[in-house]
Amino acid sequence: MSDMPWVRFFASDWLAGTRGMSAAETGIYITLVASMYERGAPVPEDHLRLARLCGASSAAFKAALESLISDGKIRRIDGGLWNGRVDKECAIRSEKSLAGKQAARARWRKAEQNQAAADADAVLPHSVGTASQKPETRPRETEASCKKRGSRLPQGFSPDFDDAAKAGLSPDEAAREAEKFRDYWISQAGQRGVKLDWPATWRNWCRNAAERRPRPPPQRKRTFVDVAMDRLGASHGPESLFGAHRNVEFFPPDGGQCRPDDADL
Repeated sequence: MSDMPWVRFFASDWLAGTRGMSAAETGIYITLVASMYERGAPVPEDHLRLARLCGASSAAFKAALESLISDGKIRRIDGGLWNGRVDKECAIRSEKSLAGKQAARARWRKAEQNQAAADADAVLPHSVGTASQKPETRPRETEASCKKRGSRLPQGFSPDFDDAAKAGLSPDEAAREAEKFRDYWISQAGQRGVKLDWPATWRNWCRNAAERRPRPPPQRKRTFVDVAMDRLGASHGPESLFGAHRNVEFFPPDGGQCRPDDADL
């Protein structure tokens, strides 16, 4: 079998070249041409075998063959029957195949040269040095040993209540936060439930809980009225509120009102 599994076929050229032929001549012509492409060589002129191949009688095949030879479609050569268009297509295919092989070899040579240069560059830093240098004996830490992997919350993890006390939580608050801590992280799915350091995660949890506690309202600054009410609560007598000064009168905070003389106070 030839190394030409396909060939170029120009429909207009075929129709123009077979115009005026009978159906038998056209069928025998295309069968012979296809056999030449398949073999990649001339077809032996065996009329009986070729007649069976073309599905025609020996007489019909012989008549059609002689007509094709007289029209110049088929040629008789030493190797058998041949066609000029088949010869041209085989030559074109051989040239393209040769050019493709040469291009492939050139690519391979270039790839080998590039690989050799890369290997030389990789070996050069290791070969540069003096004879007095000693090889490094310290074992290299692998990436797997340097990289710490996280884990989910251990089954028997016990939060440290001292860390909760340092964060400002009372014992009762620490116990409640410990239950919330366990339930929260056990319910987390996938990577959200994986941590590198669970004690550190607990300490952060306590700090956040302490910050979320409601803060008492700021203490109001005591005024003169607060002091006066404290004294009044101790004793209802005027001496307890104003001491020995009995001639004290209250006036609204209006600058236009008259005030008592200093002698009356």
